[in-house]
Amino acid sequence: MSTLTGEQRAVLAAYWWRRAEGEMTSWVGFGHVLDDLRAEGSPAAVVSLAQRAVHDEYQHALFCRDWAVHFGHPRGTPKPRSERRVELPGAGPRDNRLLRITLCCMTETVGCFLLRAVRPRVTTPPLRRLNRRHLADELRHSRVGWAHLSTLDAPSRVVVRRLLPTIYGLLDTACCAGPERDHDELVPFGYFTSSLLRSAHDEALEQVIRPGLSHLGIAAVA
Repeated sequence: MSTLTGEQRAVLAAYWWRRAEGEMTSWVGFGHVLDDLRAEGSPAAVVSLAQRAVHDEYQHALFCRDWAVHFGHPRGTPKPRSERRVELPGAGPRDNRLLRITLCCMTETVGCFLLRAVRPRVTTPPLRRLNRRHLADELRHSRVGWAHLSTLDAPSRVVVRRLLPTIYGLLDTACCAGPERDHDELVPFGYFTSSLLRSAHDEALEQVIRPGLSHLGIAAVA
């Protein structure tokens, strides 16, 4: 890290702080999903996984905050970007619950692909340990949504199928519409470039999300 310029450290500090804010937003969002799972009568084991995920997301925000400070960001408390529930205007409460659960399942799946893709390039031991911890958490978090979707009855699968175009649009925005640039030289220090984000999104859709939905009888593979 001693080879970084002052400008590069500033970019990394600002980036890690944005990631801290993003993780705080995920913390809020997983809290909403936890409420949704309870309202849907999801199995106790799934609810328990979601409870742990809420805790994990808060810890992720603190990890990102500490790396932002490491690279020069003033110490402070990152705030969620929004505390509003993700909702489709005009949709009923149940439709919106299934929308949030399914979207969360997909975003965490994309996160697995992203963290796996960058791992070979992360050589600093503390960052590699964080990558390994984060990847393990993302995999467990993705199982929350997938496990719940596997319990849906036929009418509920029809609801999710109808919502998929909207969910795919929200997923693209959540994963690929951020301010990240192609600072490829900063990837070893935890920077996720726009190219990496797009690639992880596309690969997750092709290799897991669409086949998974097909396997559960929710949608055919496109």
